[in-house]
Amino acid sequence: MGRFWTDQEILDEINKRRWYHKIALRPGIVTPGITLLENVWNMTRQSREYIQYSGKRVLDLASFDGMWAFEAEQRGANLVVATDCMQPLYLNFEFCKNILQSKVLPLYNTSPYKLWEGLQVLLMDDFIEPLLFPQQIRHNQFDVVQHLGLLYHLRDPMWTLSQCRSVIKPGGHLLLETACILDTNQSIMVYNGAPGQMNRIYKDDTTWWLPSVLCIEEMLKGTLFEVIPESVRTIHSGRANNYDAGRISLVAKAIPGSAIDHNCHAELLRIFRNPGIVPDYL
Repeated sequence: MGRFWTDQEILDEINKRRWYHKIALRPGIVTPGITLLENVWNMTRQSREYIQYSGKRVLDLASFDGMWAFEAEQRGANLVVATDCMQPLYLNFEFCKNILQSKVLPLYNTSPYKLWEGLQVLLMDDFIEPLLFPQQIRHNQFDVVQHLGLLYHLRDPMWTLSQCRSVIKPGGHLLLETACILDTNQSIMVYNGAPGQMNRIYKDDTTWWLPSVLCIEEMLKGTLFEVIPESVRTIHSGRANNYDAGRISLVAKAIPGSAIDHNCHAELLRIFRNPGIVPDYL
């Protein structure tokens, strides 16, 4: 149990820091966050209504200040794991965790490219219900993975989707939000440009790709997910050079390997394509 913070102490500490998320810490006390992203966040919350959180195991990727992880806990999740690969971001998370008296588990040294390896200790038997391999991994996989505001920042976006599928239960759900192209029926992904000159889409050296909606859907199919159509939401954000850019949020269901035609789609079941899938259909 941490020390008690007065409202004024919390406000003073908030004002010392830079914030990405808006996190309600107490009635009337919210971290500043980026106001321009509120419409995107509210869109994601609409998609999130297609997921049941109560009693579930949740993994939150690129947690940053921790807003989505704390909200998952507040929606009744039994276990929430917050990951990031930028340890300095942990300071804001830790502060909010202490104020909220949250039980969210932070792993701020875990890359979205190495979830299968990095989270093995959580996937093994927790001794509550001893099981044999590989059943204990199936028992401890996550029911929900939150992949929000991350895909377009990754050099290898499809690999991170495979990593998500490797740690999620068959029938579990992926909550995805990303920047995208909205005005084409083609399956394309536009490269933002060489480092130092990344401005084909956004003038932002942390943005690598802008996928079309169809491309996102097909990447999800290629990593054994199925989009829930009713969950899809989009927001237009304006023209980015020759592209109608925007944001998309959706929920996708993890398809079990046993539902795949092994003769036609054997490539999807190769462990070097989708790690962790093999026990799913043995």
